Amino acid sequence: MHGVSKYKVPGGKLIEVRIDYEGSITKAEILGDFFLYPEESIADIEKSLVGVGIGEDEAAISERISKAARTRKAEMVGITSEAIAKAVKMAVK
Repeated sequence: MHGVSKYKVPGGKLIEVRIDYEGSITKAEILGDFFLYPEESIADIEKSLVGVGIGEDEAAISERISKAARTRKAEMVGITSEAIAKAVKMAVK
């Protein structure tokens, strides 16, 4: 299955999430008008979502994203791990 969502972070930027899933996420793509430094860390965040069960809650998804961002020492501008997690949940509904 395939899901897409767009989420405008209050006071922040737009996030678009494209998800392929079959009980769990098999592929994730995160797009939008936000900034992420280093830019390459987006690939690590997308990879961190692979394997997430579609029933997993936003807090657990956010923690996965945060862990991937910390590993890369990524700086998010205009978005948060919580906002990405919300967009992911919206995409799989």
